[in-house]
Order: sequence, then C-alpha cells, then structure tokens
Amino acid sequence: MLSLVAIAKNEADEIREFLQHHAPLADEMVVLDTGSDDNTPALAREAGARVETFTWCDDFAAARNAALETARGTWVLALDIDERIAPRDFPRVRQAMQGERTGYLLPQWNYYDDPRHQEWQPVTGRYPEMEGGHTGFFLAYQYRFLPVMDGLRWEGCVHEDLSASLARLGLQNRLLDVPIHHYGYVRGEQDNARRNAFYGRLVRKKAAANPDDPKAALELAWILIQEGKGREAMPVLEKVAVQAGGLPSVDRARIMLAKMYDEDGRADEALKLMEATVTQSPRWVFGWVSYLQLLSRLERWRDALGVAGRAEAHLGEHVLVLREKFRILVNTDRMVEAIGVGRRVAELAPHLREYAALADKCEALARKAGLI
Repeated sequence: MLSLVAIAKNEADEIREFLQHHAPLADEMVVLDTGSDDNTPALAREAGARVETFTWCDDFAAARNAALETARGTWVLALDIDERIAPRDFPRVRQAMQGERTGYLLPQWNYYDDPRHQEWQPVTGRYPEMEGGHTGFFLAYQYRFLPVMDGLRWEGCVHEDLSASLARLGLQNRLLDVPIHHYGYVRGEQDNARRNAFYGRLVRKKAAANPDDPKAALELAWILIQEGKGREAMPVLEKVAVQAGGLPSVDRARIMLAKMYDEDGRADEALKLMEATVTQSPRWVFGWVSYLQLLSRLERWRDALGVAGRAEAHLGEHVLVLREKFRILVNTDRMVEAIGVGRRVAELAPHLREYAALADKCEALARKAGLI
C-alpha cells in the first residue's frame, strides 16, 4: 500500500489539482496542514485526502516525520504541493515497491528559465507534457520514497534528508530514475523572494547547529550570495573548499569560490580550484562547464580546447560541454569544426535551436573563406 504524504500551508490554488493528479498512483493521500488560514484543508478533503494538522516549529524534517507517522501504507511517497510525478512513471513507482526496502533517491527537476544558474541544463523533450514550455532546470536528488520502518527518519530543519538514518540502519541508498517535476522556482520573482527570506532564516539555524557540516555551510553561503552578501559568503566557502574533494558540497563550494576569485582578479587561484574540482570529480559535468567558462572569460582558448577534450574523454557527448566547445571553436576561428558541434547541440537540446542557426553562419563563413 502506497501513501502519498504532503505538508501544506495556504495551498488553496493548487492542492486540488495536485491531489487529483496523483490519485491514480496512491492508495491513500495524506495532507499535513501546518497552519493554513485559507480553505486548503477543506479542498484537500474534497479531493479525497485525509487531513492531519501539525503545529509548525521551523523544522521541515519534523513536519515530514509527523506526516510519515500518520501514513497507513507500507511505503510512503513524500511530495510538496508544487511537485508532480509524471503519470507515465506511476507504474515504475509501484514496481519499485516490490524491490528492496530502503530509502530511494529521486531526481528532482527544478524547472528554471534563467540559464545563468550555476547548474542549469536545458530540457531535452523527455517529458514534454511536464516541461510545460520551460527551457531548463537544475537537478537535485531527494529522499522522498521510502518504506515505513522504525528508525527511518528525515533530519535537518531545512533541506532535510534521510542519509544519517539510512546509515544507522545499515541500509544502502538507491536511485530510482523517476523525476520529481518541481515548479516552485517558476512561480515568479515575488514567490522566489519570499522563499529565499524564509529559507534564509532556517538555513542560518541549521548552520549554527551544525558548524562542521559542509552541506550546511554551502547552503548558508548560497543564501548570503542571494542576499548580496558575497563578502560574507567567501570565508564560508573557503572553509568548505579546503576539505577533501569528491563530495558534492565541496565541489560546489569550489566552483562558487572560483567565480568570486575571478571577479576579484585572482584568476590563478580560481583556475587552481577548477583544476582540483575536475581532477577529483571527473564525472561531474558542471565542474567541467564552469572550468570552460572561466577559461573563456580569460580568453585562454588553447587551454580551453584542451580542457574540452578532457571533459569529452570522461563524459562522452554532453550537450553542455558541446555548447562551451562551440563557443571556443568560434573564438579560435575553427569554423569548420564548429559547424558540426553547433548542429549537434541543437539536436540534443531542441530548446537550444539557435545553435543550428549559428552553425549555418559558421558554414557560410567557412565557404566564403574557401575552407569547404
């Protein structure tokens, strides 16, 4: 039996559609209301959910665990109201219930239409019905699918996860390639500003309680940068960046810090951080992309070509690396090579169709120069 559980507050505009969308997947739906002053609870009941109440205490893990305790199923899928599982993936979720009883990581596709985000990637058309015209997303991995068992609990007042309790129980985490389609970042600037302010308070609380946790420190640095306090973020990032590489929090801290060093005119230090990142985490595409972007800003084109080749050796054909390689080839007047790269970018990511037009311009220039 699968229980869908969601925590909610003042979600009257969306909760009915959320529940109706997931009703064919779940055997029961539970909404844990954390203090709505609109008709969220009534709408949830009308849509077939059981509504429980919870007194908000500035702790997302506590709320998720309270929702977990109300579930009557043997498995729980925990989602937020601005998230969806694609209907085509419903059978895969049900099938996973027959497998190993452990916490499953699900990829969270955070739709985001500004390609300047550090880990933005273009949509590929894999889920056209869910992409909804959005141009890209950034990826996170979330423990949201788990069996009901003693001791399996979320921890952390914000950006909560199951890692610690999984380790205590001796369970292996597993990845289930069923994306959580998250639309919270494309609701508008006002919603984003409110969320950042709310999360900022909780992240500071988390970082103060866990001063040696690199993940909490990274979250704090991100909030400080969002608040325009980059100078305060820099020492936080430096403390994380000197730790042993290969951890996602350390890798992310390094590329954030490298960007700040570059802006400060400390290019050599930035390049050393980038080299350390790709050496220790050669399968992380955003380390390579950030490295290539830094080299391009510095107009170190020969070095950039070499790094692009190394990235392709580790990652194969990746649209984000190809996009950077196209820019490098154009800036080094290697128009013939750029033609194929630009067209391949447009094939792999239809929303980047402008690269097909750019490839055509490269072909025209190559013909005019007698190169083809």
